[in-house]
Amino acid sequence: MSAPTDQFLEIATRTQDALTSAVRTWADTVTTFTGSVTGSRPALPDAQVAVDRYFDFAEQVLENQRRLAKTVLTAGAQAAETVTEQAARTAESVAARTVNATETAVNKAADVTKAAGEQTAANARAAKVAGK
Repeated sequence: MSAPTDQFLEIATRTQDALTSAVRTWADTVTTFTGSVTGSRPALPDAQVAVDRYFDFAEQVLENQRRLAKTVLTAGAQAAETVTEQAARTAESVAARTVNATETAVNKAADVTKAAGEQTAANARAAKVAGK
C-alpha cells in the first residue's frame, strides 16, 4: 500500500478503536448504573449523543482527509506542469543549438571545400606553368 493509503487506514482503525472504546465505556456505565440500584436511579448517558459525537468526529476526520488529498493532488499537478514547461524549454534550446551547430558545420565544410578547390586550381596552374 502507498503511504497515504496506510495513513488513511491507520486513521480509520483509530477511529474504529475510539468508537469501540466509547461503546464499551457506555456499556460499562449502563451496567454500573443498572447493577447498583440504591434509591433513585441516576440518569443514564444518552446513547444518541454519543453516536452523534462519534459521527461528528468521523466527519471532521474525513473532511481533513479530503482536504489533504486535494492539496496533494494540486501540488502534484503543479509540479507536473512545471516539469513539462521546463522540458519544453529545454527541448527548444537543444533544437536551436542543434540548428546553429549544423549551420556552422555546413559553413565550415563549404569553406574547406572552397579552399581545397582553390588550392587544387592553384596547383594545376603551377603544374601547367612548370610544364611549359
